[in-house]
Amino acid sequence: MRVAIRSIGTATPSRAASIALGLGVPVQAVMETLYRAPRILVDGLAPETADRMAELLGDLGCEVAVEPEDMAPPGEEPLYDVALHINDTARYGAVTEALAEFLGCDAAQAARAILQPPGVVLGQVSAATVEALCRRLGEGAELSVSDPQAARYDLFLGACDPTVRARVLGELRRRGREPLAGAGCLLSGLSRSEADAIWAALGRIGALRIVNSDFLRYDIVLTGGTDTPAAREVLEAYARIPGHIVPELFGALPIAAMEAVPQADMPAALERLAAAGLSVRADLVTFLHLGVELVSARRGVDPGRVLQRLGIETGGRVAVPGRLPFAMPELQARLVRDALAGAGIEAALYEPEGA
Repeated sequence: MRVAIRSIGTATPSRAASIALGLGVPVQAVMETLYRAPRILVDGLAPETADRMAELLGDLGCEVAVEPEDMAPPGEEPLYDVALHINDTARYGAVTEALAEFLGCDAAQAARAILQPPGVVLGQVSAATVEALCRRLGEGAELSVSDPQAARYDLFLGACDPTVRARVLGELRRRGREPLAGAGCLLSGLSRSEADAIWAALGRIGALRIVNSDFLRYDIVLTGGTDTPAAREVLEAYARIPGHIVPELFGALPIAAMEAVPQADMPAALERLAAAGLSVRADLVTFLHLGVELVSARRGVDPGRVLQRLGIETGGRVAVPGRLPFAMPELQARLVRDALAGAGIEAALYEPEGA
């Protein structure tokens, strides 16, 4: 008989060591089986032994099956990369703790994975593992899932020395590719093999990034329009903007109507708002760094202490009104803004000059 793992279920990586010890196999092999299930864990067992092992694994939280050895093995399934975005900032702590438990790391490591754009938290895992993680995280977190073999990739170049920039642009042209710009997104829509070839030639350049486009996110920015019934309906029902705020939007253009929309949903969002007579554009925010401006504070509230609880040191007194002395990744900036609001401090985001 054999024991097959159907899904990691509610098991945690920390339990993989005990499983490996009992089987006499490397921990890494057990981890791979858990995260890439359905997979065969062990075969050649007596029926009684297989049943006891399945019961033990079930108690650890795995979804398992005892099968005859002549049964066809699970077919090869695609393996996915997974990025995580937090939609409900009030659940940031709970989501981070849940991810840490699932990955078998501490909360600080999990937080770094979430906040480091584009927030990739898992690589080369099965659909069953994605489903298990989704159940574990609960509300307030959104997973972007991509098959890296079928995905398309974009090439980005950040701030760098002019000599380095010239080298990158020259190498791309030598390969027959005309860059889209001199900085930012240089190439778009690369296949996995094309992206790998470019990375093999230029990957040592620290300012260069190749990103799975399935993980990119955009703000849908309202740039024009009037407060018509059709516009109000789409902004309230689709963009989920409270009705009493809608009239204010048209006096503050341009303004983000939808934040951090996944690339897969971005074209439909643009079309939906444009169909209501609104002028909109999509701004890539995945690698955007934003500043936080403190507008006002409730009497008796100390912004410095609130920021310290978030793990942010400002290096001195925080003035209100005033701006924090640094920018931060888009998601982290939104988390800080919303946490400040929850403490009675009105804050706004802005894009620093040259960002």
